[in-house]
Amino acid sequence: MKGQSRTMFALLDELDLSMSHVKALGVLADSGCELSVKEVSEELGLSFPGGSRTVDALMRRGYLERREDEQDRRMKRIGITDAGRDVARRIIEARLEGLEQFTSSLTPEQRTRLMAALSDLPHRP
Repeated sequence: MKGQSRTMFALLDELDLSMSHVKALGVLADSGCELSVKEVSEELGLSFPGGSRTVDALMRRGYLERREDEQDRRMKRIGITDAGRDVARRIIEARLEGLEQFTSSLTPEQRTRLMAALSDLPHRP
């Protein structure tokens, strides 16, 4: 799939996003709720300062927003904005385009074997 990621990498270059940015947008888009910077950092496998820098960079671009937690004003909650959801959607579409290009390059027999192999993998809801 080496050559099939061009669209996604071109999009990331255009948007000036790192893989940590992409992962953070994905975590927040998928979470369905606001998270603390600590929770985002843990989901990304980053230190708290690293997670904080990632969140701050995405906030400057308007992809995330921060507000005080209602129960603990010392804690900040991070949510994804409509612009952030749009970017996350564009990234997913670019990834899917690469997968579609890859699968279209396979022979019918290879596609059948790939589908059989994938059907054995656990699926998440």
